[in-house]
Amino acid sequence: MVLKHIALLVAAALAPAVRAADGADPASDVEVWNEGVSSYLAGDATNAVRVLRPLMLSRTHGPRAAELVAKIAYDRAHVLGAEDALESLEEAAAAAQIALRAAPGDARANRNFTRATENLAELRETRRVNKVLESAQGRDPASILGGAMRSARTMMDDASACRTNAAEAAVAMADSLSARAERLCDAWLQAKAAICQAVTNEEQAATISLQVDQARERTERAAKALGDLADDAYAAIADSERDFTQFFKLTVLPPEAMREDLLVQSNALLGVDAFNGRDWQREALDYTRAFRAKFPAWAQAYEQQAAADTNMPPFTAEAQARVAELSVELEKRQISCCESPDAAKQEEALGMIREILGLLPDQGGGGQQGQDRQQKGEGDGQPQKSEGGAQQQESEGDDSREQGAEEGTQEENPEQDGCDDEEDREGQKGGDEGEEPGDKEVEALLKMAQERNDEHEAEKRARMRKMPLPPNERDW
Repeated sequence: MVLKHIALLVAAALAPAVRAADGADPASDVEVWNEGVSSYLAGDATNAVRVLRPLMLSRTHGPRAAELVAKIAYDRAHVLGAEDALESLEEAAAAAQIALRAAPGDARANRNFTRATENLAELRETRRVNKVLESAQGRDPASILGGAMRSARTMMDDASACRTNAAEAAVAMADSLSARAERLCDAWLQAKAAICQAVTNEEQAATISLQVDQARERTERAAKALGDLADDAYAAIADSERDFTQFFKLTVLPPEAMREDLLVQSNALLGVDAFNGRDWQREALDYTRAFRAKFPAWAQAYEQQAAADTNMPPFTAEAQARVAELSVELEKRQISCCESPDAAKQEEALGMIREILGLLPDQGGGGQQGQDRQQKGEGDGQPQKSEGGAQQQESEGDDSREQGAEEGTQEENPEQDGCDDEEDREGQKGGDEGEEPGDKEVEALLKMAQERNDEHEAEKRARMRKMPLPPNERDW
């Protein structure tokens, strides 16, 4: 087992610790045991563990040493923080496994093993989730959801081809798709954290959390279905893609909304087949409406930021007025095309989108650059893949989930049961399910969250501008 190999390496690394005091001959197992127990009884648990670790593989005293190491590590875990507690429980698990293997029928050893491992899986998952959330710091929800949306679309293509391969290849593809879907679940965690950080009202945060949690559950079901090569696997990942697209539209900022608008309007003009049950022309209309709904507040926030940061490109009142005028006309053209497709009007709509992108301030990928991000293969029936770097922009985090605890630890005093006398701990989980809020309510809440986030950014830039430069950076 892996933990056994780790224990062997630890024993080899710490072998000098079992030398006699004069450094001449190795100490006997009895002497090492006595030294370790003496240190433990004297309250020096750190030295006791250092001395006893190499003894855990001894034929004569290994199980006893492993029990005591497990006991010390277990006790330490319950006085440390969660991060350090996990490390201690991992060590206790490795030691208890050795003790349990020496006496697999020992009821006490089994009870202590169970005690030591019961929280390992939860702590491992907590650490993994914390790392996932840390990676979302400073990112806006739309960027997280947009990357996950594109990844889900790529996965739909791969999932449709999975069953056409030979059995061995299909299984390998299914495992890969399942792992990718699990990382998409992490994207929901990141997006939820990013959204709720900007919401101060607890009721609003609960409403958004409910919606995101339900979408995450559907993505988790998709991950399982893909891994099982289930018949409904493709439908499951398609549902997840629809969830990501819906939330992306609700959180997308005006510049990115217009870039998406350019792409999908191009697909509508080229007659690309509908994707996942959605017509491209209506998709373009959705992005235009998202742009118009958020543009006034976004433009105002941009003005405030530009006033505090002179390096930001200007966005004049004339340009803002022209963008607002164009967006109104664009929506009219797209509504007309939804009712009756017209290539001439679609061309006009594309021209308006390009003009809007040219008027928007360039913030590294926006403005005129948006015109260069279109249709690298718009007519191939694979929407969104033309956007550079978007195909596999899945949520950051570990490439695979840590395995659940398969090994554990027994803990006891040299003469007494260690963990067996501890009080049982009960998990508390729950929560009443409420009514699922409508899209309009969620959109309003998300809009408020985004506005609050923009205000915070403007205030931060203003403070930074007023902060005096350090002496070594001043112009003398």
